[in-house]
Amino acid sequence: MALAFALKDYASCLAAGVITILENAYRAGDWIEVDGVYGEVKSIGVRAVHLLTVGDTEVIVPRSRLWSSSIHNASSGSRSLLCVADFYLHPDHDAAAVRQQLEEIAESSSYRKPGTAVTAIVLEKPWGTHYRVKGHVKESREQFLFISDVTVRGKEALRRAGVQFAQATYAETAKG
Repeated sequence: MALAFALKDYASCLAAGVITILENAYRAGDWIEVDGVYGEVKSIGVRAVHLLTVGDTEVIVPRSRLWSSSIHNASSGSRSLLCVADFYLHPDHDAAAVRQQLEEIAESSSYRKPGTAVTAIVLEKPWGTHYRVKGHVKESREQFLFISDVTVRGKEALRRAGVQFAQATYAETAKG
């Protein structure tokens, strides 16, 4: 009976592996997310997939887990991928000027893939204005460098322009 249970899990892993290979859902070098773990596919084995996270941690995901989970593939075999830098600003500002400035900053990033569009989406929230600056990077491994570059240079430019950032309200705790 114990052998049957062990073989059931092994058979499930093998079936998931065969289907993954046939469907070509992801391959080494792709950036995928499984159950909240995001990383680069380093190797695809018969029993498991090895991911390397941004924090340089290897996560081994059993094939049986991939069988029953959604897999988010950010790169799908491409060396480039779409990156998003978020900004949260006080609602009282010139949105058109800020949008244009953030797009120009992202366009001038050395990590941006040439010939690709940059867009800044503006969303009004109850607490302020949310900007999502989107651009493609040359290499998928540069995604966090691009986001950091746009964030740092964007914050600097917005501060120079006198734009205020949104502030979270903090709840007061009752004193005991």
